[in-house]
Amino acid sequence: MRRYCIIMGLALLVTLLLGDAVWPALAAQQKRITVTEYFVTPQGKIEKHTVRVPCPPRRVVITGSYQAEILKALGQEKRVVGVYDYTKKNQAWLGYVTRVPSIGSAATPDVEKIISLKPDLVLEWAMKPEIRSQLERAGIPVMKVYGYNQNFLANEIRTLGLIFQCPERAKAYADFIEKNWRMVSERTRKLRPNQRVKVYWESSMGDWMSTGPGSGGHTMIEWAGGKNITAPLCLANPKVTPEWVAAQNPEVVIKNVSADFGGLTKNGIGFEATRVTELASLRQQIMARSALKTTAAVKRKRVYMVSASIANGPQSSVGLCYIAKWLHPELFRDVNPEALHREMLKKFYGVELKGLWVYPLK
Repeated sequence: MRRYCIIMGLALLVTLLLGDAVWPALAAQQKRITVTEYFVTPQGKIEKHTVRVPCPPRRVVITGSYQAEILKALGQEKRVVGVYDYTKKNQAWLGYVTRVPSIGSAATPDVEKIISLKPDLVLEWAMKPEIRSQLERAGIPVMKVYGYNQNFLANEIRTLGLIFQCPERAKAYADFIEKNWRMVSERTRKLRPNQRVKVYWESSMGDWMSTGPGSGGHTMIEWAGGKNITAPLCLANPKVTPEWVAAQNPEVVIKNVSADFGGLTKNGIGFEATRVTELASLRQQIMARSALKTTAAVKRKRVYMVSASIANGPQSSVGLCYIAKWLHPELFRDVNPEALHREMLKKFYGVELKGLWVYPLK
């Protein structure tokens, strides 16, 4: 027994002294599985790649807010050892993200910082290829998880459930999301082309930045019974001109505002009172644009704002219900997006619904 204790003590001492050397060796001994990751090209084409990842990972670095949200819903937040700047600053409602180090931006995170955290998996969504290659050369598996694209979001959630060995929780989460998507799309499926509402969707990335085929926003418009005016451009994230949008004469304008404006913010859950004033002002600015003044959308005051927290990602299950009611109120009189949102937040995140998520409310 004494010899055994001495051997174990020496082994622990070596591990402590040579931590950086032992870590890759331990990671290499982990069970790994092959899973599918998705990639959207600039032209909106969705590609599938395979990647080998540990199962389950012990230490995870995430570079996206929606990834952080999904891991919270799956009950895997204790495995996260690093998040990117935006998540730490604007997703404090998740709790755990405030207690782990930041690794910089999503596209160009601090490679040395990530390596120092000794992760056995990095989840990325916008990382530059050369950064990803650096991490992989250092022996760290990297997997792309957008966490917001409705075209394959449910698949990503179920894959993470497999990786983190919580498939039942992942299935329940994905099923809830898909149930709302299915309810909306089934009601709008039989709409004739002339019944579909022409929509100009403006991204939170900036004025006149829109959404096209391959993107989650484009899918939301179609499911909600709309016709995306930028679809013929065949670009996932097109930049359009004011004159071009005016010529398309959209019937509805939807502005996707960043989570900074509302939703689950760093100061709690929901818009603050001052945010309502800011959103009202932003809406007036949009309606006052010379290129939009004469459109059907502005004339009929069908200009809406939706928080990126529910326009994209898992909570788009709720955002879609709001958008569908804006486009086709007669088809969705019985649907209460707020009640659905309250149920989702309580069931999967353990938080209560507060504040505003869309503007205007009616």
